[in-house]
Amino acid sequence: MNEENRKLEYLLEFQDTIEKKADVVGSRQTPFLQEILPFISVEDEPTLIYYSKRDAKIQINGYLYIEEASTLNLYVVDYEPLFSKDAIPIINMTTVKEVANKAKRFYTNVESIIETADRSMEFFDLIKLIIGKRDEIEEVNIFVVSSKFYLSNKPIDISIPGIETVNVHVWDMDRIYKLSEAEQGIREFDLQFKSHYNSTIQFMRVPSTTGDVLIDCYIGAIPALLLAKLYDDWGPKLVERNVRSFLQARGGTNKGIRDTLKDPAQRELFVAYNNGISSVAKSGDIIQIQESNLYNIESLKGWQIVNGGQTTASIHQAYKNGINLEGVYVQAKLTILNTGDESVENEMDRFDLEDQLIAKISEYANTQNKINKSDLLANTRFMSAIEKESRNTWIPSLDNRKEESKWYFERARGQYMVDISRRSKGKEQTIFKKVYPKENVITKVELAKYFMSWKGYPHVSSKGGEEAFKKFMDLNSTYWKQSLTTNDNGEITKPIENISSNYYKELIAMRLINSFVKGIVDEMKLKGYRANVIYYTVAMLGYLYKDQINLIEVWNKQKLSDSWKDIIRIIAANALNYLKESAGEQNVTQWAKKQECWNDFIKESANVLKALV
Repeated sequence: MNEENRKLEYLLEFQDTIEKKADVVGSRQTPFLQEILPFISVEDEPTLIYYSKRDAKIQINGYLYIEEASTLNLYVVDYEPLFSKDAIPIINMTTVKEVANKAKRFYTNVESIIETADRSMEFFDLIKLIIGKRDEIEEVNIFVVSSKFYLSNKPIDISIPGIETVNVHVWDMDRIYKLSEAEQGIREFDLQFKSHYNSTIQFMRVPSTTGDVLIDCYIGAIPALLLAKLYDDWGPKLVERNVRSFLQARGGTNKGIRDTLKDPAQRELFVAYNNGISSVAKSGDIIQIQESNLYNIESLKGWQIVNGGQTTASIHQAYKNGINLEGVYVQAKLTILNTGDESVENEMDRFDLEDQLIAKISEYANTQNKINKSDLLANTRFMSAIEKESRNTWIPSLDNRKEESKWYFERARGQYMVDISRRSKGKEQTIFKKVYPKENVITKVELAKYFMSWKGYPHVSSKGGEEAFKKFMDLNSTYWKQSLTTNDNGEITKPIENISSNYYKELIAMRLINSFVKGIVDEMKLKGYRANVIYYTVAMLGYLYKDQINLIEVWNKQKLSDSWKDIIRIIAANALNYLKESAGEQNVTQWAKKQECWNDFIKESANVLKALV
C-alpha cells in the first residue's frame, strides 16, 4: 500500500470516530478538536467554546491564556466530513490563512461582538479576557486545526494591531498521521549520504567497556549544508521522533540561529554557539578509517533527530533564503540501536526496547524545549502493564454468551488506528474492530482525568490531560518507580508493585462512571462549562458516595446503576450554579482549576447533597 492510500485509510478511520461522537453531542467541530488536542500537547488544556458568524467570517473554537507569558492561544477548526474517497483532501496556503483570519477577526471585533453576546455562554469569558487583558497580551498563537492535508507546510503570516508577535500553527491531518506513525517506531527509510548527496559524515566512535551493548554511539559534526539538503528532501520525517516538533522559526532560539547564520563574521562560530543535534538510527554503512577511531558514515537506515529539530529546520530555512552555509558545521551525536534479532527474542520486544531507548534519549537530550511527561512516561512498566491488561481482559457478557470485546488502552498517541492499518483491509480489520470497538478506546491522559476526578481532584482534571497525567503518575508511583524507605538499619529500596486485574477493572470503572455522568449532563442541556461540570460532578459523587458504589460491580455491569441518575442531575445542576456564582469576576474555567474552588464546593454543597440518599 502506498503512502497516500495509508493516509486516506487513516483519515477515514479518524473521521469515523468523529462522526460517531458527533451523533451523540450534535456537532463535529468540538469532537474533532478534542481528538486533535492530545497531539498538540500543550501543558495546559484550552477551554473549548464555539462562536461563529458566517457573514462576518468570524469563528473561534477554543482558547487558552498563559498569564505568566502574556500569551493567548486561539483555536479555530476547519472540519470537512465530505470528500472524495479516492484521494486525500488538500488544503492550500490561501485557505489556511482564511481560516486563521476567522480567529483574528474574533480578537479584533470583540467590542462589537459583546453587544449581542449571550452572557451565559462560555465564549463570553474570552470576550471579557481580551478586553481586560488587551494591554498585557504580547503574543497571540492561532492554531488552525484542519481535517485536510496541508502538504506545502509553508508558514502563514498574519498581524494583529497592538500585538508584538502573532504565530499561526497548522495542525492538519498530514501532521497527525505522521505523529501517529512516529509514536509506534522509527520510520523505515534509507539516507544514502555517499551515493545521493556525494558526501559522507566523519564521526568518532565512543569506546565501549563491554562487547555486548545495546547501542553504538558516535560523535562529530555534520555540514550544515548537508543537513539542510536532507531536511529539504525528507522534511518532517527526520524529526518525527522529536518530542517537541518544530513549527516555524519564530521563537527566540530560532531567531538566534537565523541571525548567527546571516552574519558572515559569526557563521563559523555556529558550532560553538549551538548545542547541535542528537539522533538515532537502526543501522547504517559505517566504515572505519584505517585503524583509527574515526568512521565514515555513508548511509543510515531509519535516521531520526530526537533533539535538535529547531536547529535543523532553522538551518533549512536559512538555506531556502539563500544564506551561504559553506563552512558551517553542526555538532552531532548518533546512536545506533542494536536491537536486531540477536539482541532480543522477538519483534515486539524489539519495538518495545527501541521505544524505551528513544524515550530516554529524548528525555535526557532535550534541554531547549519543554517536553510532555505523558510522552516520556508512556513506556514505563506501569503503562505497559495497563496496556497488557487491556489486551488480555475480556468485557463480561451480560446475556450469558461468550465475551466478544475488550477495552483498548492507547499507550501511545494514534496507536489504535496504526494497529488497524497494520492489518489487512477486510476480514482482519473487521475482526480487530469487533474485539476492540472504537468506543472502547481510552488514552492515557483520558484515563488520568477520569481517575483524578473520581479520587477528588476535579481542579486537576480541569487543568487538562497533561497535568492530570503527571498527578496520576505521582499518585501511582509504587507501580513504576522504586522508592526509598527508612528502617532501623538505614535506607532500603522498596520494590515496584505489580498492578492487579482488579486494579485495571477499577480504572475502567472510573471511565464508565465519567461517561455515565457525561451522558446525563448532555441530556440536561446545561449552558456552559460542560467539562468542568462533569469533573466536579464525578468528584462530588465519589466524595459523598464512594462507599456505596462498588467499582468492580460497575465493571461487571459496564455501567453505573440507573438509580444514581436523579442524584447526578442534582449534583450537576448544583455544580454549574456553584462554579458560576463562586467565580465572581474571575474567569470560570480558570477558577475551576484551583484547589480552593474544590475545597469551597465541598464546604458549600457537600452536606446538602449528602442528604439525597
